[in-house]
Amino acid sequence: MSHVAAGANLVVTALLAPGIAAHEFAHELACRLLGVPVHGSAYLNPLASDAYVDHEPIESFPADAVVALAPLVVNTGLALAAFGGAVALAGTPVWPLLAWVGGTLALTAFPSHTDTESLVETARALPLLARPFGLLVAVPVRLATAVPGISGFYGFFYALWLYAVVAGVGV
Repeated sequence: MSHVAAGANLVVTALLAPGIAAHEFAHELACRLLGVPVHGSAYLNPLASDAYVDHEPIESFPADAVVALAPLVVNTGLALAAFGGAVALAGTPVWPLLAWVGGTLALTAFPSHTDTESLVETARALPLLARPFGLLVAVPVRLATAVPGISGFYGFFYALWLYAVVAGVGV
């Protein structure tokens, strides 16, 4: 990684730290709850291209889907709490901090390209009768994350929508 790329990654990591850490924590928590061995993790990896949780390959579609989608559930819950606090404390000095934390959590809630890379494969391994249902989940999720970095695009609008919902802005 070039010095410019490393510097840019350092800035992005610093700005999105709460959301990135929660995203990776959600993956690791899901792995541990499902009994998937975790070999290591880097919740914040400011001088590398990404944060990660290194776990055993997952061959079960339900487990794969839970691990891949865990940040959507965890980060959304935490973002709603932070945005709720921001709305309740609007006009106070803590409001910007809570709004920023909520924003970082929502921005990083969606699974990344690498988070979903095995979903279609594990869905195809389901028994014949369950396979169409697995593919009905796996294919759209994989397509939605097929372009690396697209989850941040979704996350931006998701953050705005979540804040509007919590703030009660006619959504």
